[in-house]
Amino acid sequence: MPVATPTPPVLRAIPPVRYRRMPSALMPEPIIPERVMLPQAGVHSVFELRVASDDATASDAYAVRWQVYCHELGYEPADRFPDGREWDAADARSVQVVAYHRPSGRPAGCFRLLLADPVECTAPFHLEEVCTRLVSGALPSEGERRLGCAEISRFCILGAFRRFDAATEAPPWGIDPGTWAAEAIHRRGLAGLMWLAAARLAVSLRLDYLLALMEPRLQLLSRTLGFSFEEIGQPVEFRGTRMPYRIDRRAMRALLAVPSTAALLAPMTAALEDQARRHPLLATYFEARSEMICRG
Repeated sequence: MPVATPTPPVLRAIPPVRYRRMPSALMPEPIIPERVMLPQAGVHSVFELRVASDDATASDAYAVRWQVYCHELGYEPADRFPDGREWDAADARSVQVVAYHRPSGRPAGCFRLLLADPVECTAPFHLEEVCTRLVSGALPSEGERRLGCAEISRFCILGAFRRFDAATEAPPWGIDPGTWAAEAIHRRGLAGLMWLAAARLAVSLRLDYLLALMEPRLQLLSRTLGFSFEEIGQPVEFRGTRMPYRIDRRAMRALLAVPSTAALLAPMTAALEDQARRHPLLATYFEARSEMICRG
């Protein structure tokens, strides 16, 4: 019999966040490839990304995670989540981002930004729990500088949207086969769009570092988009081979300033930032940013 579990955490506010940012000049000069492989511009007609600034949208993220992590990949036992929503304790300090398939209105993918705990700054990121031997100084071990870090995790896309062969795959949710076939090129771009949205949010929050624990193929995908992640530890066995990485604010800003990248993100940037401003966990990040801008 499935074991009953509490409902997923609801959105909550956090104490005011004030941290001393690392000067960009101390970060390495970013190297952005001359040519990056971006999603097709029409991807916005097929997918919409939303920051989960309400509990209903966050619930959609947990439902996608249950489908992928529990049902498709078997990473977590499905019977731990009888309501069909996968979550963990880290979600209490995380921001969920959900990718919606516009024609159907249903969620197709998600990721979360795991923030440093402002009450207990030494609380580990998931990456630190899995990789016990990181490069010295790869990220602050204690103090307020940890508030300048976030980790992208629970990055997942439903199986139907990870496959692109419309000739052999039946469309989900009763989608018209012709429409499904025409959307194949944009399904290829969904993961890239999600990665770029994570970078956009990290820069908007003025974070120092975005952390990631990735399998090699995801790191290769991020590289084709222009991300210059650096290794901060040795490979570990965690649901396959994983490597810990980080990318700094300077590198993300340079990537987002590339004209083709900026043009791709332009249709969704304002909406993402508006949703992020309404998220209880992020309000004080934006307040701190506004104060710094006002002070010049």
